[in-house]
Amino acid sequence: MSTTVRGACPHDCPDRCSWEVTVNSTGEAVALRGSTAHPLTAGRLCGKLSGYLDDRVYHPDRLTRALRRTGRKGEGRFTEIGLDEALDEIADRFRDITDAYGPAAIVPFSYEGTQGLLQSKSMSERFFARLGATEVLHTICGATAGAGVSAVNGTTNGVLPEDARHAELVLVWGANPIVTNQHLWPAILAARAAGGRIVVIDPVRTRTAAAADWHLQPRPGTDAFLALAMAHVIVRSGHTDQAWLTTHATGLDELTAHLDRFAPDRVAPIVGIPADEIVRLAHAYATAKPALIRLMIGMEHHPGGAAAYTAIAALPILTGAWAHHGGGLSFHTAAHFMAALNMAGLKMPHLATSPRRLINMVQLGQALTDPDQDPPVHALLLHGSNPAVTVPAAGLVRTGLAREDLFAVVHDHMLTDTARFADIVLPATTQLEHLDLMWSWGHTDLMLNIPALTPPGDAISVTDLFRSLAARLAFTDRCFADTDADLVTTALDSDHAWLAGVSEHDLRTNGWQRLALPVPYLPFADGFPTPDGRARLASVATVAATLHDDLATARPPARPLQLLTTKGLRSMNSTYADTPRAARGDGPWLDIHPDDAAQRGIGDSAVVRVHNDQGEIELLARISRRVRPGVVATEFGQWATDGAGKSAGPVNALTDDTLTDAGGAAFHHTFVEVDLSD
Repeated sequence: MSTTVRGACPHDCPDRCSWEVTVNSTGEAVALRGSTAHPLTAGRLCGKLSGYLDDRVYHPDRLTRALRRTGRKGEGRFTEIGLDEALDEIADRFRDITDAYGPAAIVPFSYEGTQGLLQSKSMSERFFARLGATEVLHTICGATAGAGVSAVNGTTNGVLPEDARHAELVLVWGANPIVTNQHLWPAILAARAAGGRIVVIDPVRTRTAAAADWHLQPRPGTDAFLALAMAHVIVRSGHTDQAWLTTHATGLDELTAHLDRFAPDRVAPIVGIPADEIVRLAHAYATAKPALIRLMIGMEHHPGGAAAYTAIAALPILTGAWAHHGGGLSFHTAAHFMAALNMAGLKMPHLATSPRRLINMVQLGQALTDPDQDPPVHALLLHGSNPAVTVPAAGLVRTGLAREDLFAVVHDHMLTDTARFADIVLPATTQLEHLDLMWSWGHTDLMLNIPALTPPGDAISVTDLFRSLAARLAFTDRCFADTDADLVTTALDSDHAWLAGVSEHDLRTNGWQRLALPVPYLPFADGFPTPDGRARLASVATVAATLHDDLATARPPARPLQLLTTKGLRSMNSTYADTPRAARGDGPWLDIHPDDAAQRGIGDSAVVRVHNDQGEIELLARISRRVRPGVVATEFGQWATDGAGKSAGPVNALTDDTLTDAGGAAFHHTFVEVDLSD
């Protein structure tokens, strides 16, 4: 007899689908489908997840035994060893390194390979805090945008994505929800069906841009200038909501003093959009009631990324859009969960007995190769991440990973590009094989993932891995005996109003429960979470003052072509990029404008060399007006070799580890030349 088990997708994605797994009488998962009971999932899984059973759970190359390296680092030559032997070796090496250099010589590296609170933010956090290891700042994605929005609003909270249906105008700025957020797009279409309008601002003509009523295509990295030009028009045209501003914002005079410098005719040559189009956009936005701006993450990856989000966040303040249901700014919902749940109880940072050394994950390559660090990095434990592909300056990262004196451990499902450099590789459980509590940055439904299968071979969960290492290192703290069920209880041990009515019983029964937010939800009806309860336009004035100094020089760069990377339909960051399912035709492709291709004698489908002083990769040219002149684009997350065995990247061979103004990764500040391959 078959059984059905409820769970939830683990991926770094705003949708967070609820699923149901059918397991037959022999313990094999024979079907994985979207839950029909969950309103947002509505029985549908995305193209990335629909092949999860074949692509991960039952893939013939899935790791099920612990491995020890036998060849040179990077070769991918290993021999199987027992799990206990592997864990004993890791514990012994950690003990020796701690005795010789101190615990800061050990670096954990993980990110959102799973977004489960148990498997990414509980036992592992406790272990490394107790050990005193170096702490890695998770700045590579989201932190810059969050800093920019919070500089104005005091939080990243905003309009719930499903409330887009109430908007008269939806301004999708630097996001591509048709590809990356399938639950949001129907709400946007509902707004259109009710008479609303969809406007997209994006340097690339994405699927969402092509489906919009109006697409504006600025030069990459000029969004702050565009937002300030819109603010200029809004203020000078009398479109501000003065009564709302008086009560809910400060700093209007400081901002207004700078806005004359951002008149559309001055900004147009910088952003590459005609001045009359900027004026028309500002009027359309300011007169729509309500108007909603939808932001996501990709736009942050420029040196001035936080400044751009700060400038954009000013627009709904000036117009008073926040006063209306569905009006304002919709960014992500992560802060709702982080505020409501008992995150301190899960992570237990107090286990660290002294301040821990900090390194920025964006600059992992520097951390691994800097001989002057005190102490140098001697051990690296990676889980839920593939930095040889996903971190900037991939060449430097790989140089660091190739150090023979670096003891590297990787915990993963597959022999990734990063795992090929490991000394020990540990097989990881999949989402079908462990308990987890799932939050979302695209909706407000908390989900419980219940294990449906017995892990194959020696596959071990993150929580069991760090319990085992804690025992081997004789950590006697009671928290390391917590079971996964205990961790769920801890996470829910909070008296926050948004957890009212949320219970373990109901999560186990239904698979999900919505946070107890007011209905309708107007996030700042009672004021902004700032010291005086008002939004801070002075932060925008500071951005404007800084950018004014750049007005004279902020012209198209003399450097060759600016490289942007876009999300794929069938891969999630670097997850699944190794599968034939993720391949796009005969790609991977580089989109290049016809003018730029003609100047270089490049024909459609030609093999081209994309290069700069960081490195080079080969791609297939796709001549397209999806990109504007001076810009090229490709999918990110490509492994060195894709599922069809072709060289495919990684694109981060071309990036450097320049930081944004909030310490994130300036991936899109990458300039390349493109020519025909020999």
